[in-house]
Amino acid sequence: MADGWRRLLEEESEHQWLSIGVFFVFVLTGAFAIGATEHFVGASVTVANAAHDGGLVTEIAYHPDSEAYTALVYAPEAGYHFFTQDIDQGTVTNIYSPDTVDRGAEVRFVKTMPDGEVLYAVQNNQLIGLQGSTMVVYDYPDTNGVFGINDAAERHEGGETHRLLLTQEGANTSLRGVVGMTPTHPMSTSLGVQWNQIEAYDDGLWLAIGTHFSTAGADGSSPASPQSRPVLGWVAWDGSASTPVIAKVQTFDGGVFHSVAFTDDVAVVGGTSQSVVIHGLDSVETLDAPCAAVVSDTQNKVWFIGQPGSNTLSAYGNDRLTTYVLGRPLPVEVSSFGAQNDHVHIHGTDGEGAPIQWSIDITANGSIESGRGFLNLLYLIIGGVVLATMLRYAVIELRRPA
Repeated sequence: MADGWRRLLEEESEHQWLSIGVFFVFVLTGAFAIGATEHFVGASVTVANAAHDGGLVTEIAYHPDSEAYTALVYAPEAGYHFFTQDIDQGTVTNIYSPDTVDRGAEVRFVKTMPDGEVLYAVQNNQLIGLQGSTMVVYDYPDTNGVFGINDAAERHEGGETHRLLLTQEGANTSLRGVVGMTPTHPMSTSLGVQWNQIEAYDDGLWLAIGTHFSTAGADGSSPASPQSRPVLGWVAWDGSASTPVIAKVQTFDGGVFHSVAFTDDVAVVGGTSQSVVIHGLDSVETLDAPCAAVVSDTQNKVWFIGQPGSNTLSAYGNDRLTTYVLGRPLPVEVSSFGAQNDHVHIHGTDGEGAPIQWSIDITANGSIESGRGFLNLLYLIIGGVVLATMLRYAVIELRRPA
């Protein structure tokens, strides 16, 4: 090909203009072909070789250092099953099941901590931790009251582990720190907010998301249905026996905040009407990216999972939001999600209410195996050969004696 192009360039000037014209046609054709493969590659319904296949995954925690996960799965005919599966070793360890200990319906949350321990809660004043094949029960005394545990977060500082609990205090929610095995008193006020999730954010600073319910009719809404608004709360607690306190609250208009994910040094909060990026205590960026879930992958990027039927998929990384066009509409209504190795896994139901798993291969889009990646490579190779041949002939012509 290179020899033919060289001979064409060496002929009369009209042939040289013809070669340049052919090159421009090649550029336009290549651009059109690459544009035609703009759909996101790597997202598909997964045929899972997993114990949860056929059931609805309501809670799942992926283990960071293995091919294992802990899941709470519901099937209409069987009830709730709670188990850990290690795909590498081919083992399934039952924790609760209708045939043995039937407490799966009482599980309040399942969550992986920074050190890999999976925590869950079933009864008041108690957490249970799973570390590999070891189960640890954390029984907290009721000296400072009886409370349920709806969520937990941990941060390692100075060789110590600080654990903050999101607690159910009767009809209200609050936060308690844990010192040793003793919980602190709950926060003195929750400012009318029902807190839904707690995450470690910085030394002595924690991030909570929740919903504020205004006094009936006070904001102009119907007294029968007071307006609710999503809330961010920054909680100050340094690991001591002091009670956690709200350092700052920021209220937004409309929708619900439902999940928190992290990338670099920022936190991303997903919402049904808007999402936000938290760069610091006094720096919150609003994104026009409503979603059903945000989830961090293993390559420092946050994915925004939309509602069923959505034709786009967004990702946030390096302080930039990127939106991709899906080849097929999003098929899943989200119930739970997580990331492991090179995949983000979304669990939920399809349009007919059947359990489904939809997964994103974070390495596939733009790879050589994808149509777009292959065309990009082919385009660069052929274009490089053509340009190198033209440049070589130009140099020869410049050096030729007059």
